[in-house]
Amino acid sequence: MNAKRRKKLAEAEWELMQAIWQFSRPVTVREVHDRLYPNGEKAYTTVQTTMNVLADKGFLKREKHGPVNFYSPLISRDEALKLETRSLVARIFDGSFGALATYLIESGQLSENDLEEIRKLVENSEQKP
Repeated sequence: MNAKRRKKLAEAEWELMQAIWQFSRPVTVREVHDRLYPNGEKAYTTVQTTMNVLADKGFLKREKHGPVNFYSPLISRDEALKLETRSLVARIFDGSFGALATYLIESGQLSENDLEEIRKLVENSEQKP
C-alpha cells in the first residue's frame, strides 16, 4: 500500500509506532509490550492485535521466524508526521498551512521560546535561495 492510501494512525497505534521507531530494528510483540507497559498496564494480546492491525494497514512489515512474528516499520516517523499534519490541515484549515501557522501564533499557546524558534526558522528559510 503506498503512503497516500494509508489510513490514519489511531492514538493507541501512534503509541506503539513511537516505541517501534525507537528500536530501529525488527521487534517482537513482547519487546514492545515490555517497553511500553512494564507493569502490565495493557494486555499483551491488545498490543499483539494492534500491531497486526498496523501491519494490515501498511504501517508495519510482519515477518515470521519460526513461531515468532517480527515487525518493522514501513514508514518513518517523519513520513507519518507529514501524513498526519497534511490530514489535519486539509480537514481543519482548508488545506492552508498558513492558516495553521496563524492559528498557532494567535492561540496564545506558544511560549516565548517557541515563538523565537519560529522566527529563526522563518529567517533561515527566507535566506535560502
